[in-house]
Amino acid sequence: MKTRVNAWKFFAAAVFAAALCAGAQAQQTGAPAQAKPPAAGAKATPGFTLRVSKNAPHTYTLKAKNARVSDVAQELSKRLGTPVRLSPLMSRQTLNIEIEGVALEGLLRLLAPHPLVDYVASGLEPQPKVLAVYLQALNETLPPLHETVKNNVDSLLIEGDTEEGTEEYERRRRERAEPLRISYKNNRLSVHAEKQPLAVVLFKVASELGVPFELGADPNEVIDADFTDYTVDQAMRTLSPSVRLFYRADLLNFENIPIRIALTSSSAAPAND
Repeated sequence: MKTRVNAWKFFAAAVFAAALCAGAQAQQTGAPAQAKPPAAGAKATPGFTLRVSKNAPHTYTLKAKNARVSDVAQELSKRLGTPVRLSPLMSRQTLNIEIEGVALEGLLRLLAPHPLVDYVASGLEPQPKVLAVYLQALNETLPPLHETVKNNVDSLLIEGDTEEGTEEYERRRRERAEPLRISYKNNRLSVHAEKQPLAVVLFKVASELGVPFELGADPNEVIDADFTDYTVDQAMRTLSPSVRLFYRADLLNFENIPIRIALTSSSAAPAND
């Protein structure tokens, strides 16, 4: 019996020595240690990824987990090259979302309950240019219309005829039979213009909309136009590439609010001041 016990002791010692040798060898060769699994109930690290398609019209893919809306807005501002401003309440919010291939306005509707976008549209560009984005909560005070598009325009357009009041003038007026008619109803614009100065047409459109008109180019361009029930941005694109329309898109109420109309050189870059 004593011999058998000693044999078992010898076997156990041999196994233990082999284990020590293997452990020492692993330590010398730098064998990687296995990572510990996360503890049950641990919170995920906040983060997000935002991707933008290469081709226009651009689409956006966003994956966010416990991400701060302010961080997403900062990255979106870099991608757009324009300010993305948050209200005090929205700056404290976090986001959990996963969307793929949505347009900008669709993305903004998922980031905030009441998003707004200031745009400038012209006949030179297929898509309006974003000037600023505002992310608002419901029932918050909205930023002023001229927060980004400064209203420092004070244009005066004088039109008339030196023969007004004479028989010749009345005869020519009857022959023209209202060559310029403009109406604005239910956020839709209708224009009929026959051989009319573009500046005169835009001045009267701006008067109908109740917005300033900036005359910054040759006022002698003459146009013919005839359309009915166009949106304002569609109408401005139709009239001439020289026209710039500044407006705000209220994405909660699906409403475009005109801010300013400008007549500039067709080669000039849009400006917001």
